[in-house]
Amino acid sequence: MASNKGSTQCQFKFRTSNYIRLITFVVFWAFTRYYRIRKSLPREVRKIEGPYLLLSNHVGYWDPFIIGHFLPRFTHFVSSDAAFRTPIAGFFLPRLGVIPKKKNIRDTQVIRDIIHVLEHGEGVGIFPEAVRNWAGNTLPIDSSIGKLVKLLQVPVIVSVSRGMHQFNPRWSKTVRKTHVKIDYELLFTEGQLQSLKISEINHQIKSALYHDEVEWQKNQKHAIRSRRRAEHINHVLFICPACHAIGSFSATGNKCNCRKCKYSIFIDNYSFFHTISDHRHYFDNIRDWYDWQEEWMLRHIQYLYDLGFQDAIFEDTDMAIYHGTEDSPLKFIENGTMRLFTDRIEITYKVSKKSEILNLDQLLTINPQVHEKMEIMYADKIYRAIGNAPGVSGLKWEIAVNALWRKMGQDYKLSPYIKIDQTNNQGRMSETSRDAH
Repeated sequence: MASNKGSTQCQFKFRTSNYIRLITFVVFWAFTRYYRIRKSLPREVRKIEGPYLLLSNHVGYWDPFIIGHFLPRFTHFVSSDAAFRTPIAGFFLPRLGVIPKKKNIRDTQVIRDIIHVLEHGEGVGIFPEAVRNWAGNTLPIDSSIGKLVKLLQVPVIVSVSRGMHQFNPRWSKTVRKTHVKIDYELLFTEGQLQSLKISEINHQIKSALYHDEVEWQKNQKHAIRSRRRAEHINHVLFICPACHAIGSFSATGNKCNCRKCKYSIFIDNYSFFHTISDHRHYFDNIRDWYDWQEEWMLRHIQYLYDLGFQDAIFEDTDMAIYHGTEDSPLKFIENGTMRLFTDRIEITYKVSKKSEILNLDQLLTINPQVHEKMEIMYADKIYRAIGNAPGVSGLKWEIAVNALWRKMGQDYKLSPYIKIDQTNNQGRMSETSRDAH
């Protein structure tokens, strides 16, 4: 990392608003005390001076605010540029010096921006998983993070959030009172980085960041004080293990049930699942259900592609469709039905009866956002689709489209956190394989 002497001669692009920073500090001082969020901040982290890189696992919406609040120095976090397209976040994030990054696209500008911030003596925070995880266990980390760390040559701090998936899971619209702890560690000094190979750096980062919330909860057994433990879990659990219906779940309170076969579960105070119908018991936790579901969905979609399936694979009705570009705000078009085929997404508008076709080979990215929101980049256009029914899953679209991109040979578009390489492209999961789960 080059010296920051003389770098102040150029204007700092990510200057923060002292007023907004003060508001943020006061809000999260109260927030972390009200929810009794604890930290473990060793002396070597508290005493760090000069620029640094913070790496953290990513679970909840409030991660950067909570993690950054406990650090003694202000940190500029890297965030998806999609977050900047909402009115409230679009106001606050630039004033908090947040660095935008295009999602699922190699973005060289973000590397230049990170270097720019470090050269001005500031800290930068990155979530190497790139997205908030769905089931509480750390997602695969892109191997390019080791190259970036080696390039930057600044001290590296690691933070791991434990209990955050119980407190603020990605699929929930609310936070729930439970035990949360943030553990910080100085993983590398600048001197240590000079002698380490990139492969060694990657290995240590992956080891330091890994956290399995299900195993942690089995051992710790921290109660979740909420009467809405299942609400919106159908954002992430969208395949019924009993009848294999796609998108058939409704969730209220602490219960979730399949509208097609009536398979039903209850989520207890510790987030574990119990079957309350006369069906067999498939999974007792979200991690195992999600892993099975992802594998089943990938194989099922690839099987339909090989079969030459012509009908819609699945659909979501009454979706609010917005449209814009990177340089213009998104504008509401009208509500419509979105259908996935093996080669395209079709949008049929409810009032005008017009249709749009988005060919998958020209689709650049498809990303589930918060709640029932999904964002698609298509050529130079951006589409946002928002479900009007609670629990509409954008995740099922992302997994299905990734499976189709793999069959089309467009591997460069694949989401790094979807375990597509572990699936067998020779057909759908057999009944025997399914029953083994």
